[in-house]
Amino acid sequence: MAGGGTRQRFPAGPWPHGSFLADLAAASAPDTATADLQAASTPRTYEPHEILLAEGDTGTFVLLLLSGVAKVTTVAPGGETALLAVRLGGDLVGEFAAFDNQPRSATVTAAGRVHARRLSQRTFLRWLNDHPAVALAVGQSLVRKNRWSVRRRGDFSSCPVATRVARVLADLAEDYGQRGGDGALSIPGLTQAELAGLVGARERSVHEVLGALAAERVIDVGYRRVTVRSLPGLHEATELPPMPT
Repeated sequence: MAGGGTRQRFPAGPWPHGSFLADLAAASAPDTATADLQAASTPRTYEPHEILLAEGDTGTFVLLLLSGVAKVTTVAPGGETALLAVRLGGDLVGEFAAFDNQPRSATVTAAGRVHARRLSQRTFLRWLNDHPAVALAVGQSLVRKNRWSVRRRGDFSSCPVATRVARVLADLAEDYGQRGGDGALSIPGLTQAELAGLVGARERSVHEVLGALAAERVIDVGYRRVTVRSLPGLHEATELPPMPT
């Protein structure tokens, strides 16, 4: 893992809709909550493709992502890689092991440069105990992470690039999508390099897939912006089972 260089100031946001820090802000957490985190955590920087957490590892520390994009994957019984989730700045990763002391259940890999704060298990649990608003936000985050876990455990690495891109966009829409007045879902904008890192493909291939989805009016694409116009159309492109109701 990469070491932390100079100590950066804890950013104020705004954070992506649906992220842990957005939930924390909505809960009107006191300023002391982030001040305590700043004092008790250490900065870490991860380069593209670097592993933040490894499946099966026995570490119990927690990472709070401040910027960047990471993918959460696991190895299926047949040896294929399954994409479980995408995590953005404002999200926690690694908290499951901090709660149950079990080996890491998934691997978290940086899709681009990621800045984070590292909390020891003891610090993380004390932070929750001292700040009820933090504990509530963590609970909300865990519920969201579990809601789609079974559906997302399909094979990912051997899928066509178009299917992988659709699954990442669907993940972002389900976890972070913010509905506008016209009913469309705005999702956090990623660079094509970050999307390519998430799906393991060339940027040109990702560009072509986004163009095809836009031509079908499934999405609109702008600079670091994607708007989902047809969520059913996007789900169809993922080739996954229908979402539970």
